[in-house]
Amino acid sequence: MKYLAFCTALVAALLTIDTSSSQATNAGRARAAAQPADAEAAASRSEATYSYGSHTRQKLDAYWNPTSGTQPGIVILHGGYWYEDAGWATWSRTFADAGYATFSVDYRLNFDAPWPAQRNDALSALTWIKSNAARFDLDPNRIVILGSSAGGQIGTAVATYGSGADRVKGVVGLSPVNSPYRAWKDGNHDTSTANERKVRDNAAVLTRCYPDSTDTDTSMHPSCWGTWKDTVVKNRASGANDAPMYLLHSEDDFIPVTHSTDLERAEEVDHDMPANGVTVETIPGNAHGGAILNAPGIKSKVLSWIAART
Repeated sequence: MKYLAFCTALVAALLTIDTSSSQATNAGRARAAAQPADAEAAASRSEATYSYGSHTRQKLDAYWNPTSGTQPGIVILHGGYWYEDAGWATWSRTFADAGYATFSVDYRLNFDAPWPAQRNDALSALTWIKSNAARFDLDPNRIVILGSSAGGQIGTAVATYGSGADRVKGVVGLSPVNSPYRAWKDGNHDTSTANERKVRDNAAVLTRCYPDSTDTDTSMHPSCWGTWKDTVVKNRASGANDAPMYLLHSEDDFIPVTHSTDLERAEEVDHDMPANGVTVETIPGNAHGGAILNAPGIKSKVLSWIAART
């Protein structure tokens, strides 16, 4: 394939990046997102790590408070440009203590495997969680996904893949990169920010090529352009078959709200999804991903949205 040399060079370059600063940033975001857990709830809370597949990345951390009945669930898909981890332990405990069996899911990163491995991992994790629901006092029919940034793109991709509405009750996206192709274009200007360029470069690693609408060579199935099209969530929008979505961005987010309004328009106009099927909200400031949960009133709004669907 004509992009093989590019892919090899770009993957090699990204693998040599010093991730210490980005890991520190992620740790800082996790600390900034921290909410104190109730001591009594913490005393009864269970936490454990499980493998849902054979790859070292196919693991999840479960947080739940045992109950005499069943409880709804939240599946968290972290961000990090499809390239890094981001800590969600504190928020996972917060959601568990609010009455949800909570699962923070790792997935294969872009240098581990190309798209759609990340979507496939999320689907596999959901299957594992539902198969083991009794272990967590979980109602397998009352699960919502919460995805941040790149994890938001994976979450909305799950919502629109096949019959997403039968799979989960809804998806909350925090700065979801619903169009890696739009992110590629936004990161390809002289005025692009470092964050925009990082999304651009990692989207290319995710797809293993530069986007080129003339590249329809299927000898490496699917084609480069076919892979890029599949990463763009609106291209799989199907209306009533898709799970409801609540998508949030900040006004100065480096993943602009157009990522979500494009998806909203595709659902409501092209596929006749009910008007309340996709809700897009913009908040003041420049918070990105999990930091949006710290904005005034947003945590309550998110939990209310989830509660209404589970």
